[in-house]
Amino acid sequence: MIDITQKLLTPNPYSRPQIPLARVKALIVHYVGNAGTSAVFNRNYFEMRGGGKLGYGSAHLIVGLQGEILQCIPLEEVAHHAGPTAKTTQAAKKVLGNYPNGCTIGVETCHIDQAGRYTPETWQSTVKLCAWLCQQFDLTEDDIFTHHFVTGKDCPLWFVNNPDDWVRFINDVEMYR
Repeated sequence: MIDITQKLLTPNPYSRPQIPLARVKALIVHYVGNAGTSAVFNRNYFEMRGGGKLGYGSAHLIVGLQGEILQCIPLEEVAHHAGPTAKTTQAAKKVLGNYPNGCTIGVETCHIDQAGRYTPETWQSTVKLCAWLCQQFDLTEDDIFTHHFVTGKDCPLWFVNNPDDWVRFINDVEMYR
């Protein structure tokens, strides 16, 4: 079992629409884009989106700088983390269809600097979380993608700029499982 703290968002159309999630086809790894911020800070940012002024956005889980894991959205509900947008790639559409949010679990990761570098604790907890989610949803490492794969966005920045580390991350997930 993995240690996950539930801190669910208040139901609202912008961050927690309470739409049932279809069969989970994949995991999407993101980075928060706010260097040095905590999992709680980023969860609270998603909570603020509930008013609609900041648009849509959320994730199921956030991995913090000390490796803590917060759950913002129940795993059986949609989170607004991966589109659809006009930028959804053809490769992602082939795998995930036209509505990636409807069949994926979003995992946000906190990072220590503008380059998107992870603490060892964040890396390890994200590896363990992805391995556990793969077991829960009968997925393999081939079903873990970056946000970049889905929309072309430079997210998670560290993995976009360091593709060998993405390979290492996927290998770590496979070894952990």
